[in-house]
Amino acid sequence: MKVDSDDSYMIGYRKPPKETRWRKGISGNPKGRPKKPNSEANPQEDPGKVIQSVDNEKILVTVDEKSVLMRKGEIHFRQLFAKAIKGDLKAARHIANLAAEYLRPDKQGPSETHFIVKPNKNPSSGKLGKC
Repeated sequence: MKVDSDDSYMIGYRKPPKETRWRKGISGNPKGRPKKPNSEANPQEDPGKVIQSVDNEKILVTVDEKSVLMRKGEIHFRQLFAKAIKGDLKAARHIANLAAEYLRPDKQGPSETHFIVKPNKNPSSGKLGKC
């Protein structure tokens, strides 16, 4: 039922008044749907950075009846070593794999430990005997 004149247009179900209809070229939602935040744009949601920040947190731990601040990563490795010493083969295998990967000579940086050998000037006070 198509009517050409504007006067005889019936308003009703699925027939809104012409004044309230969307105009051509104008969106009903001009801003549109908001975009999802990108993990690069929001570093708090990047899983690698979250793991790294949690791993670097310091907590107070009792070691040999002394309170010490340690990073969570260090605590994890200390617990892993303790399990391996007690006989946990899975923990020992994990430590062996980590040692093979990270303790190779080509992976190690310059050593911070320097040894200086000095001869004992007073041979009578040391364990060295006369030659």
